[in-house]
Amino acid sequence: MRKTRLIKGEAVERMRSSTTPLLDLAREFGVSTNTLRTWLRQSQIRSQAQEDARRVATTLSQEDYAVSSQRERLLIHALEYSPATIIITDDEGKVVYANPKFVETTGYAIEEVIGQTPRILKSGATTPNEYRDLWKTILSGKEWRGTFHNRRKDGRLYWERASISPVLDAEGKIAHFMAVKEDITEFMESEQAGRRTAATCSAILAALPCAVLLLDAQMSILYANGAAENLLGATLPAGTRFDGLNLQWIDSAGWALTGADHPLVKLLAGGTNRAAEPICLGVIPPTRGVCWVKIALQPLALPDAREKALLLTISEDCQRTPQT
Repeated sequence: MRKTRLIKGEAVERMRSSTTPLLDLAREFGVSTNTLRTWLRQSQIRSQAQEDARRVATTLSQEDYAVSSQRERLLIHALEYSPATIIITDDEGKVVYANPKFVETTGYAIEEVIGQTPRILKSGATTPNEYRDLWKTILSGKEWRGTFHNRRKDGRLYWERASISPVLDAEGKIAHFMAVKEDITEFMESEQAGRRTAATCSAILAALPCAVLLLDAQMSILYANGAAENLLGATLPAGTRFDGLNLQWIDSAGWALTGADHPLVKLLAGGTNRAAEPICLGVIPPTRGVCWVKIALQPLALPDAREKALLLTISEDCQRTPQT
């Protein structure tokens, strides 16, 4: 049966203060003598961690005793109830304190990490050069900031953003190091999923046999696939003005289309609120003769954009043949 913290505390206090034989206490609390010894050892580790935290808090405060005592209590409270993971090590990097958030994030109990180094969290994702840079920074008295991809006790990986800085003693020497960490796993996984989705969409668009272009309301190109560049005979980097390309357009009757007469310009001027029927136009790229194409126009609402964009899909019209 799992014992409550209150029962464990009572048992530890009895072991410390009474002369009752350990075997009798074991019978009284219904556990083995080894369990009692484990409870006592865990209590000693927690007490040592709290004492180390108090010592660090005192180091952080260089005021007179009365003010320091109050400040110490406030700092201990801040460490224990912080929503961020906080680890304090000695000057050799061995853990002397970890707050409850550390336990929640990593799955390790306090007594499992006291005396260890944070290397128990390593997943292998951080390179030796990055660790050398970290140590070089904090040993020089400066704060280091970065991101770790660490491993929890159960083997699951997680991301955390960390700030690690030295804590100096009264003589200005490094006595401890304090790490304040934030679990950013959800954010990082969302970012990675977004990048994977964007890469997949880009690969699909690049593989399409028809030309695909995305224009903003000012007719600047946001995206153009390889088929569009091949068809129009030009490279089409983002930011290029579509109406500034070296292209000539003609309608089905053979009349040149310029300026406000161009169907794309008319559609954009109309607010791009709905899709237009496919239109058949002739385009004359600089590298070839007239190519008759069918253009489908579809307005799109893009994230973080007040104005709609315009999706163009262009395919060569099978009813006609390129002319020279």
